[in-house]
Amino acid sequence: MIKAIAILFVSGVAMITAGCETNRPGESIVQSAAAQRDYDVLSGTWQLTRGVDNGKPVPASVARNTILITDHNTFRFPKASGIGTHPAGRFSVNPDTRPKQVDTIAEGGPNAGQLTRGIYEIIDATHKRACWGPPGGPRPTEFKSPPASGRILQYWNKIGPVPPR
Repeated sequence: MIKAIAILFVSGVAMITAGCETNRPGESIVQSAAAQRDYDVLSGTWQLTRGVDNGKPVPASVARNTILITDHNTFRFPKASGIGTHPAGRFSVNPDTRPKQVDTIAEGGPNAGQLTRGIYEIIDATHKRACWGPPGGPRPTEFKSPPASGRILQYWNKIGPVPPR
């Protein structure tokens, strides 16, 4: 369960998720207007409302304590998330694909430096969902997390702006 939670936090990025598409997360490039709009909507403080990890529902108590902060192309989890560390990293979005694609690179933790591929959807200004493949693994093509897939499906609710550091 601890490993699943760690993967959930590293992947939560989420979304979640610098440039778009062919660049590594964090590289400085000119962004498309669509990518900039998505970064603007994705920036804020988010709470996990529901998740499925490898076919198993994430317990409600874990979801309640899972807070994600995204600021443009960076993500972090505050201590209040209950994991004891500050997993953080960078992500890049590609809003020009269907489904939209997101790539993350963790800057710490057990998956530091590894690429995690995902897909995302901005449902509205305060709701989003993401589905992540395993670190270093293939990108999901649909918002599902069947047993033995290694995928994590997440639903998020925006609860505030990016807090000051």
